Amino acid sequence: MKQIALITGFILIANILSAQVPGELKWKENIIKNHIHTQTQWNHKYEKGKPKKDGYKNFSKTYDHNGNIIEEIYYQSGKPGSIDQKLSYKYDNKENKVEYINTKGAEGKVLFKQNITYDNSGKKIREERYNGSDYEIIKYSYDTKNRISEIVRTDLEGKIAQKRIFEYSNNISTIHITDGNNINLGKIVNKYDNNQNIIETTEYEVDGKIKEHYFYKFQNKLMVEKSKYIFDNFNYKETYKHDDKGNLLEITREQPLGNIFINNTYIYDSNGNIIEEKWYDDDPTEYSKKSYYYNSKGILEKVDVYYAAYKYKMQYRYEYKFY
Repeated sequence: MKQIALITGFILIANILSAQVPGELKWKENIIKNHIHTQTQWNHKYEKGKPKKDGYKNFSKTYDHNGNIIEEIYYQSGKPGSIDQKLSYKYDNKENKVEYINTKGAEGKVLFKQNITYDNSGKKIREERYNGSDYEIIKYSYDTKNRISEIVRTDLEGKIAQKRIFEYSNNISTIHITDGNNINLGKIVNKYDNNQNIIETTEYEVDGKIKEHYFYKFQNKLMVEKSKYIFDNFNYKETYKHDDKGNLLEITREQPLGNIFINNTYIYDSNGNIIEEKWYDDDPTEYSKKSYYYNSKGILEKVDVYYAAYKYKMQYRYEYKFY
């Protein structure tokens, strides 16, 4: 089973919990089933209410036999064949990601590089990162119960930049954060229910004041509610509606001043493919929309997109190469 990545920050737990893109797992299933090797997207602008015949290449994605993406190439708009960025990935035989490289342009300047090492049980124990100018090493340690016990971030010479020590007590984990001189930088406290779902996470400043506070509610393993407070001030609340297969159907958002609205909606066909999504951008007055079209094998053929903020329509069309 693929090891779930342990994110160094742990501050962004709220984002991690909702990171699964609706329809993503079904699309991976379709990639494997149809032996898709490469998918290329062409963008067609609308003209007089119809997509133009000629489009431009936006990206290509290459997959391995397990449906894992191994390369993404993004092209510069208006410059046919001119590479903007390239992302490449490598995996071990357990499908754990072991390398990620992001390069810029045809010359291949490295913007970011990450190498990951796992132990025999699939736990991440080391990361090497390069951001284009600086290197850092991140080491992960575990206790006898296979719980993360320490994360240490250093430079290449071993100088500690940050250390995180994990303590556990019943359903609570406390993460103490210090710098290289062992000076306190704050802490994070996470609380879990009996199913190991996180139900509360609190980030504290050095002086003990609460910086950010998240609350979560789950039904089985599905998150149904998330709320966020910044310095004790309500920031937002989201509620999540799922179908009986666990597909996300709707996200309702509540903002300060009591404004409540449906921010995202998702529709699926009988095979579980996502066929429509709507969302608000900054101003909740008009939805942006994507409509997805598949062939009988579940291969995505085109997507019609409307961006409400710009009153702009586009059609994405797809070409494929197969194993």
